[in-house]
Amino acid sequence: MLRWLIVIVVFLLIEIYAFQAFKTASKNGWFTKSYIIINSLVFINLFYRIFNVYLKDLDYSDQYYNFLSIPFALFFTLFCFKLILISFLFFEDILRLIVSTYKFFFSPTESFLIDRRGFLSKIALLIASIPIPFVLHGIFKGRYNYKVYNYDLNFEDLPKEFDGYQITHISDIHSGSLNNIKSVEYAVELINEQNSDLILFTGDIVNNRADELDVWKNTLSKIEANDGKYSVLGNHDYGDYVNWKFEHEKKDNFEKLLKIQNEMGFNLLMNENINIKRNQQSISLIGVENWGKGRFKKKGDIDTACNGLNENDFKIVMSHDPSHWDEILKNHKTHFHLTLSGHTHGMQFGIEIPGWIKWSPAKWAYKHWAGLYNENKQFLNVNRGFGVLGFPGRVGIPPEISVITLKKS
Repeated sequence: MLRWLIVIVVFLLIEIYAFQAFKTASKNGWFTKSYIIINSLVFINLFYRIFNVYLKDLDYSDQYYNFLSIPFALFFTLFCFKLILISFLFFEDILRLIVSTYKFFFSPTESFLIDRRGFLSKIALLIASIPIPFVLHGIFKGRYNYKVYNYDLNFEDLPKEFDGYQITHISDIHSGSLNNIKSVEYAVELINEQNSDLILFTGDIVNNRADELDVWKNTLSKIEANDGKYSVLGNHDYGDYVNWKFEHEKKDNFEKLLKIQNEMGFNLLMNENINIKRNQQSISLIGVENWGKGRFKKKGDIDTACNGLNENDFKIVMSHDPSHWDEILKNHKTHFHLTLSGHTHGMQFGIEIPGWIKWSPAKWAYKHWAGLYNENKQFLNVNRGFGVLGFPGRVGIPPEISVITLKKS
């Protein structure tokens, strides 16, 4: 109860601060009234949707992606605007407090109360407004602005027959969050245009339920590669985030997910390995189930997955969560040449300017959160993801199609 009281008080203070900024910045009543109307509509829409979610007893997947995603995103955008706004006004108020205190004690004949400056409120409103178009673009356009990332990786012990071998790596489709068939069809065409030898998908094909794939199965089945398509499971593929009424429902959901992946042409690897052959040479592809640090499921068993492999085999690992590489794989007794992961989405928010800056809040949770990494001649590629989760957009972190070319040095 106390926690909710604190949250309510904080929200009220933020609202009061924001309202004061609008009131001070303009003497035009319609300017302030417009803010009140927009703010009220966003709140009413969000709480109306939340009320309906509980009324209809929708599960987690339906709540966030069919009903609440856009209203929540608009609320989040407006809330960030207010936080930036009040950060300026707060520092102004600190200065006003210091000056007023000085006047109270040392200039008692003067009025010690100092009015808020309209100019500073206008500047604060202007600066706070800058991120809004970027966030809105990320919601309505950026989430489907697919980008191809090309990487050439050199290995001394790569089998000669695989010199120039090309892999397309995708991850985190989150089919329950997709809502634009033309954009997804474009992404599939873009994947196929790479004409890669192998397609590798590193988990989270759904948000929670296998039936999310019913709409997208035919489209995603069109992804093609000469040597086939292989996949592993991510933390969202097990149905752990749904309050199932009966345990058998969760089991049935999982079995349906495995069946659909097979129907789509994906060869699912669950703590096992296969050989990709070219003439008399081969490379080993290892697929492990989800393994993540902290609260995430730890079903991945790299030792079981490596059964039957030789020390000198060239090894590629598919493991959904990059923390598996940090915690286990890169220090394992077996040398893994390349590990492919996803999971982080790059937090779907950040700034990336090649050669200049690479930043996202994801870095606070994951040491390796997007792109290519190399430690002790072991590579890790963390794919930024195909779909979205939670926030229904991407700001500065586009959905990714990784194209990796293996080269013999």
